[in-house]
Amino acid sequence: MVNVGINGFGRIGRLLVRIALDQCGKGTAGSDSPVIAIVNDSNLSPQCMGYLFKNDSFYGSFKREIIEMDNCILLNGQRIEAVHESNITKIPWNKGCPVEYIIDTTGRNISCASASQHLRESVKRVIVTGNADIPIFIMGVNHTCYKPDMKTVSVSSPSLNCLAAMLRVVHENFKVEKAMATAILPLTNSDKILDDNGGSVCRESRSAIVNFLPVGSAAPGRYVSRVMPELEDKVESTAVKIPVPCVGAVDLTAILGKPASYDLVAAKIKEAADCYMKGVIRYSVEDLVSSDIVGDPHSCVFDSKAGLGLGKNAVKLFGWYDAEYAYAHRLYDLLKYVISREVCLK
Repeated sequence: MVNVGINGFGRIGRLLVRIALDQCGKGTAGSDSPVIAIVNDSNLSPQCMGYLFKNDSFYGSFKREIIEMDNCILLNGQRIEAVHESNITKIPWNKGCPVEYIIDTTGRNISCASASQHLRESVKRVIVTGNADIPIFIMGVNHTCYKPDMKTVSVSSPSLNCLAAMLRVVHENFKVEKAMATAILPLTNSDKILDDNGGSVCRESRSAIVNFLPVGSAAPGRYVSRVMPELEDKVESTAVKIPVPCVGAVDLTAILGKPASYDLVAAKIKEAADCYMKGVIRYSVEDLVSSDIVGDPHSCVFDSKAGLGLGKNAVKLFGWYDAEYAYAHRLYDLLKYVISREVCLK
C-alpha cells in the first residue's frame, strides 16, 4: 500500500476518499494501491469531517461505519489522521504513517512554488486540482507523457477533461482546423448565493442561483494546447455558470480538415469510447438531461442526440460531465498512474 495525504477535505477531497475506499473494498488493492492516511483541512473538526463525509446531498450517504475521534476519523475501520493546519509548510504529513503522495484539492496551490511546499520529509509527488502553471495531465489524452522526475503536476479542470477527450478523438480522425467551445459550468461553493462583492469582474458578484453568469476566466480553451500542443491557437472558448449543481457540459463546434458527416464523427467517438477511451468517454443514445449525469464517472458523456453536422467539414458536438464525481475519479486515476510509473522504475 502507498500512503497518500489530502490537503482540503471539501467536495472533491471527500469524494476522492470514497473512491479510494470503494477500490479497496473491491479486493483489487495491491502493494502499490493508494491508501488515504491523512487529511488536512483548517476549517473542519474531525466531527465535521465525519458528518460531511457521511452525508452528501447529491451522492447519498456513506453506508459503512464512521467513527469521529479527537484527532482522526475511522472510515469502515480504516484510520485517517485529521489535522487542521492553515500554513502549508507546517502540515504534519508524517503524522502516523509517513505519506509519499499529496493530493491538494484546495484549488489554491496551483503554482509550482506553492505546490512544491508540500515536498518535504517523506513526500515525493504532489497532484493539484485546477489549471496550474505546472504540467497538466488528462487521463486518456496526454497522461502517458508524464515523467517520473516531475514532482508537481495538475489534473486541470473538469471542463477541460471533457473538452480534451472529445478533441482528441476528433483531431486524430479528422484533424481539427479550428474549434470553438462553450463550457457550461455547474455551481460550486465559491459562487455567490446572493449579490455581493465579486472582485474585479462585476457580474461575477451576482447571485449564481438565479442567474446564468458568463465567466470568461473559467473558459477551458486556453489550456488545450498544454495537453494537445498540436492544437495551439486553434481552440477558443467561453464559459457560462448555470444554477445547477454537480453537472456541466461542453458545447463544441469544430471545423475539420477532412470532410465528414456528423454520423461518421459520432461513430468514431463511439469506437473510441468502446476502446482506447473506455472509462473516459461514454457514448449515449438516450435523451439525457443534467440530472441523469450525477454520479457518472466518465470525463465526457457524449450525447449523440444533441449534436449535428454543419456542412461537409464542420460539426457541433455535446458532452456532459459530473464536475465532482467524474473529476474525483480522474484525480484518483492519475494518482494511480503516477504511482505505477515510479513502481516500474524500482
